[in-house]
Amino acid sequence: MSNNKDTWPPKFERYGVTLSPIEPEHLEMIRQWRNSPSIQQYMLDQREISQVQQQAWYSGLIKDKSRLYWLIIFKNTPIGVASILGVDETRDSGEPGLYIYPEQYRSNIVPFCVAFALNDMAFFELGLKRLDAIVLSENSAALRFNVKCGYQQNGEQTKGQIGMTLKPDAYIAARDPLARFIRY
Repeated sequence: MSNNKDTWPPKFERYGVTLSPIEPEHLEMIRQWRNSPSIQQYMLDQREISQVQQQAWYSGLIKDKSRLYWLIIFKNTPIGVASILGVDETRDSGEPGLYIYPEQYRSNIVPFCVAFALNDMAFFELGLKRLDAIVLSENSAALRFNVKCGYQQNGEQTKGQIGMTLKPDAYIAARDPLARFIRY
């Protein structure tokens, strides 16, 4: 992985989606998205984020190679945030996450474009061998989505959360039939 702050996390483009490093001018827009009830309800931490907390979060990212965040851009428009957290270079693993704010992009192929770009970044650019996700058990849409992306359920965890794991072979087997429909 690169240690150059100017290129970290690296910008990445695939499936009509650009994963672009978050800049200071994006912070308030992202905070507003994150605090909206439509996004907040699916977060493991559902607390309201203040401007001070947002700035502290961003300042902490600068030299932290274990937490990668990108602004998701689709058709030249910012539409959400993607992340890989808990990057563990000894285990070659990380915890992906994403949310898309404009509702018109949530129930079509765009979330798959974003997830595929994020997974390609994780497996083929960062060299991770495993992605671990935790999904609220009541979020049936996210559970179905993850299964379509190749995730395997690890079993029910505490507090209504379900652990899921994605490995490169299962991801490729799930991605390739869906990716042929992507025309962006």
